[in-house]
Amino acid sequence: MSDQPVLIVGAGLSGLSIAYELQKLQVPYQVLEVSDHTGGVMKSIRENGFELDAGANTIAASPELLQYFTELGLDKEILQASAASKNRFLVRRHQLHAVSPHPFKIMASPYLSRNSKWRLFTERFRKPATVAGEETVSDFVTRRFNKEIAEYVFDPVLSGIYAGNPDLMSVAEVLPALPRWEREYGSVTKGLMKDKGAMGGRKIISFKGGNQLLTNRLHQLLTTPVRFNCNVTGITAANGGYIVSAVENGVSESYTASKVVLTTPAYSTAETITHLDAATAALLNNIHYPRMGVLHLGFDAAALPQPLEGFGFLVPNAENMHFLGAICNSAIFPDKAPAGKILFTVFLGGARQESLFDQMNPETLQQQVVSEVRSLLHLSAPPVMQRFSTWNKAIPQLNVGHVKLRNAVKDFEKKYPGIHISGNYLQGVAIPALLQHAAALAASLKKN
Repeated sequence: MSDQPVLIVGAGLSGLSIAYELQKLQVPYQVLEVSDHTGGVMKSIRENGFELDAGANTIAASPELLQYFTELGLDKEILQASAASKNRFLVRRHQLHAVSPHPFKIMASPYLSRNSKWRLFTERFRKPATVAGEETVSDFVTRRFNKEIAEYVFDPVLSGIYAGNPDLMSVAEVLPALPRWEREYGSVTKGLMKDKGAMGGRKIISFKGGNQLLTNRLHQLLTTPVRFNCNVTGITAANGGYIVSAVENGVSESYTASKVVLTTPAYSTAETITHLDAATAALLNNIHYPRMGVLHLGFDAAALPQPLEGFGFLVPNAENMHFLGAICNSAIFPDKAPAGKILFTVFLGGARQESLFDQMNPETLQQQVVSEVRSLLHLSAPPVMQRFSTWNKAIPQLNVGHVKLRNAVKDFEKKYPGIHISGNYLQGVAIPALLQHAAALAASLKKN
């Protein structure tokens, strides 16, 4: 069975990148995709001259990742972020405050109270604590700093990355450096100063026409056609390998393979493996994917009294607004908007605010968000372009207890050698992490 193709379930970024890496290693593969297109949540749209991304808007690219894009033939399609992208803003009392990720630079900002600045400054002298079990982000940050820093710094930051709830999210999963610094250096701020690489060093980029170009290009490079409209319904063990059952274009099919890679969302993977391991399937089903909305707003540049030179702004939940934050696309990548126009991508919902979709109809919710954005930025005119996209299941939440799932997946893969479970709920939601994992997994599949 060793010469059978590796079956890859899912043609999103994870599935396509794994297939591409296998192809480079001359390992046969077959990608099965439930929909009629590749790319998953990578979705780019062009509207009235604006370039919109309903999925990832930016990519933090290392030199190695830039070389990878060159290998794909995408180097001439890369847009480098402007210098303004280094500027970030947080909202408090209906005002934008420029902030720095460096803990001591925020000391000069009026964004935090004197008490919080003191707690931040004296954190290095606070003794580390031994905590039994997993801590939430809120518990960890409140313990090391205070509640205000948890609510007004970490809450909006995690909303911007995961659309998550720090009261539930595991600090070991989403901010693993923080507990590590406490263990190794006795202090988060000491660890940050010693581990300066954690502050970044990557270039912020996007692609001309939108980031869907990446998954489109990977698909184009594959020499084995993707099988579309192929819904994998289960896996059974047979004769030292596996039989993968599917419904393809309404017809029942089965595929025999010794190696299967499941790159579908956790809830889909759960359905696939439930007959093999109901307990692991239940843990996969427990991962919460909150609803989200993505509201693209284009304005005449003249409507903004003062140009917003920055990556964007995030809104703490405590501010009681109807959105999580916004990216200032045209400030980062001027080519994303026509001449004389500006573009914002506003994010709604997420773990803390998905109930808004039940409380308000889409039109009313959009009107409310547009009103809040205009008031916050003092925009003198309504948008000239408005487009709303929704994701019923958006970003997987890595909440306390996620380590139990990780251990269960490891045990499952040992029990059923040849089956690999992959995806952003295990490797991370960032594009670089998924691409790096694809190369490592392909090398392992070739070797074993």
